[in-house]
Amino acid sequence: MADAKSQCRLYFQVPAPITAKLESQLAQALTTTSVACVVLCDNGQNTEEVPTDQLIDRLIDRIQGANIACLIENDFERAERLGADGVHIAADLERYTTARNLLGQSANIGVDCRADRHAAMELAEAGADYVAFGPESEDLVAWWSEVFVVPCVAWNVDTAAEAERFAQQGADFVAPSRTIWQADNAATIVADIGRAIAHVRSTA
Repeated sequence: MADAKSQCRLYFQVPAPITAKLESQLAQALTTTSVACVVLCDNGQNTEEVPTDQLIDRLIDRIQGANIACLIENDFERAERLGADGVHIAADLERYTTARNLLGQSANIGVDCRADRHAAMELAEAGADYVAFGPESEDLVAWWSEVFVVPCVAWNVDTAAEAERFAQQGADFVAPSRTIWQADNAATIVADIGRAIAHVRSTA
């Protein structure tokens, strides 16, 4: 785990609905930036925007084919069925335990802790592969990176300057907001964020 602290890397959130434009933007971004992980997001309770298994399967193959981990937000059964690398879920110990029991010890299970340090500690102790903190949690990221080995993700980052600050505070990963993909130049924005964090820490 020591290597996880050596360099901050990108983590993409890909929102539903996954349109042809979004899929094209993602494909471009995957080839022009250094990305550690991609999570395919749901859209709350809007079942009309849930991507089909066929589409998700195609995206998983593309992402994993680029040697990038691919997670699915919330849907444990779909992650298992389609061969995703794991899931991203809200910080809840019971849900984490259910996901771990279903997907196994080799799955990557990350938890969104917002600004809840107690939940982050509890779930890290339970075996979560990473904890994610919201954009208001710069001090929390700094504290976490000093005390814990489990990686942390700065979640919903909007700008390269913000991403650089989180990297300087010790974030292992920066996850640009999923709304970034609505921009026509989304691939350029995430590339700028990637460049902003790339130089902050070098391999120890």
